[in-house]
Amino acid sequence: GGLAPTTFALGGCLPSDCTEEELASFVRSAGTEFSVQCDLVRPRGPAMGASATLEDTLGWGGVPVYYPNKIDFTAGAAATVLLCLALSLLVCAGTWVDLRREARRDAATAAPRARTGADGRGLEAAVPLTTQSPAELPPMTRTEAFLHHWSLLRNGRSLLRMRPKEANEFACMDAIRVFSMAQVILGHTFFYVVGSAGYANMEQFSPPHGLLGSFWFQIVPGCFYGVDSFFVMSGFLCAYGLQQKVFHRRENRTPVGFTAKYLQFGFMRWLRLIPAEMFCMALIVNVLPFLGTGILWNMEKPGGHHCYDAAGAGQCSRYWWVNLLFLQDLDKYTGKCMGHTWYLANDFQLYLTAPFFALAYGMDKRLGWGLLAIVFAVGVTIPVILTAQHEWVPEILAGATKGFDQRFYMKPWCRCPAFLVGIAAGWMWPSLKRLKGRPVTASGRVVSAVLSVLGVALCLVATFGRMAFFQCDLASCSHPETSPVPRFLQFLWGSLSIATWCVGLAIIMTLCFLKRFQPLAQGFMHLPLWQPIAKLSYSAYLIHTAILILDFCQRSSPVVFSPNAFFFSFVSFVVLSLLAAFFLYLL
Repeated sequence: GGLAPTTFALGGCLPSDCTEEELASFVRSAGTEFSVQCDLVRPRGPAMGASATLEDTLGWGGVPVYYPNKIDFTAGAAATVLLCLALSLLVCAGTWVDLRREARRDAATAAPRARTGADGRGLEAAVPLTTQSPAELPPMTRTEAFLHHWSLLRNGRSLLRMRPKEANEFACMDAIRVFSMAQVILGHTFFYVVGSAGYANMEQFSPPHGLLGSFWFQIVPGCFYGVDSFFVMSGFLCAYGLQQKVFHRRENRTPVGFTAKYLQFGFMRWLRLIPAEMFCMALIVNVLPFLGTGILWNMEKPGGHHCYDAAGAGQCSRYWWVNLLFLQDLDKYTGKCMGHTWYLANDFQLYLTAPFFALAYGMDKRLGWGLLAIVFAVGVTIPVILTAQHEWVPEILAGATKGFDQRFYMKPWCRCPAFLVGIAAGWMWPSLKRLKGRPVTASGRVVSAVLSVLGVALCLVATFGRMAFFQCDLASCSHPETSPVPRFLQFLWGSLSIATWCVGLAIIMTLCFLKRFQPLAQGFMHLPLWQPIAKLSYSAYLIHTAILILDFCQRSSPVVFSPNAFFFSFVSFVVLSLLAAFFLYLL
C-alpha cells in the first residue's frame, strides 16, 4: 500500500533521422535513468498562416500534429467488437419483432372498427358501438420471446416505467441510490487524477492550510461513505425481503429447505451482477485503449503500463476470474482488475451472510437480534485491533501511506457494520409501519423533527469530523503519535465513523418510509424522476472510471485544480456516466 511513485516526464522535438535507440544511448551515457520513447507525436504538415509568420520571425511556431496510436489490435479486442456486433444484431432483431407484433395488434384493433361502419349504419340506426376487444395475438414463439428481451421498445419502456406511489413503499431509496452513485463519482473525480494525469498544483491540497484542512472540502473524502449507503440499502432489502417472502415459512427453515433457498439466493445474486461487470470489463480492457489519443495516452509507463490502465484494466487478462468469483477484495488480488469493483466483492460476501441472520430471526427474534449484536460488536472491534496493530491513522488519506486503504477500507469485516445496520432497520420496519403517515399531534411532530435532525447530524458528523485529522502537515498527520487527534479518538473514529453515517442514513430512510421526514426534503427524495436514474446506477458505477480516464489521460498537461473546474468536471462525468449506463441498460 501507500502512495504511488511520481513519474516526471519531459518532451522535445528531434530530427527525423535521430532514432529512439540513439537517444536512449545518449541518455544512458549521462548516467540518468530516464525511459526514452519517441514517435509519440508527428507533424501533419508545415506551419501555415499566423504560425508560419511566427516561425519566420522568431524561428519557432506551431504546426498541426497527430498522435500515432501504437496499440496492437488483440484477439480480445476482436472478440469484444464481435460481441458488440452480435448484441447490436440482437437488439435490432428484438426491436423488429416487437414493432411487427405491435403493428399486427394495431391492425387487429382497427379491423372491428372498420367493419362497424362499413354497412352504412351508425348512431342514427340505433346500432350500439361495439366494446368487443380485438382477438389477442398468438403467444410468442421461443425465438420471439428470446429476442423480445433485447428489444429497445421493451427495455426503454422498462427504464421509464414508474411505480405508482401506493406501490412504491421505499421510494426514497431511488434518490439515495442516485446520490450514492454521485458520491462515488465525486470522490473518484478527485482521486483518479492522481493515478493518471496528476495535479499540477498538488500543494493546494496540503494541510493544514490547503484544501484538505478546510471544512467544505471534507465533502470529497466523505464521498467514500457512498458505498456504505449501498450496504445499508442492501442489508435492509435482504432482511425485509427474506423475512416477508422466505423464512416466515417453516419448511424454509429446515436444513433441506434452507440449503435449497440459500443456493438459489446466492446464484440469483451472482447472475444479476456478473454479466454487466464482465461486459464492462471487456470494454475497458479491449476497447477503451482505442478510444483515446495524445502523448499521455500513448506513452508507456515503467512496467509496461499506460495511463488508460487506471480505468481498471490493470492485469485483467490474468485475473478476470477473480472478479468472476468476487474475490477482488483479497490482499493477493486487490487492484489487479477493475479495482473499483472491490465493493461488489464486499457486497456479494456480505449478501451471502444475510440468510443466516434471517434464519436465526425466523426461528426466534431474540436469537436473531443476539447474533446481529455479536457480529456488529465484532465489526466495530476489528478496526480498533487493526489500527493498533498497523499503527494506522484510521482515515483514508492520512492512513494511505501504511496501506489503510487496502487492509481496512476494502475489507468486508471492516465494512460489515453498514450492512448490519441495514438488516436491523429491515427487521424493525414491520413493527414501525403502523406509525406511517404525517404526525397529527404536537408530540408526534416534535419526535419526527428531533429524529430528522439527529439523522442528518450523524451524517454530517461522520462527513466533517475528519477535518480534525488534517490540522497539521501531511507527514505529521499520517503518524498516530504526531496526529492532532488523540489516539483514543483515533480508535473511536476507526471503530464508529462508518456506523455513525449508516445509523444516520437508516434514521433518514425510515422516516421517509413513514412519511415523517422533513416535508421539503422528503418530497424531493420521493420525486418520480429518481426511479429511471436509479435503475442506471449499477451500470454507471461500473463504467464511470472509463469516462474519467478518457478525460484525464487525453490532457496535454497535468490537471490544474480549481473548485469551479472540479465542479463542472464532476457534473459532466455524472451525465456521461449515466448516458453510457443508458446504452448498457438497453442491452
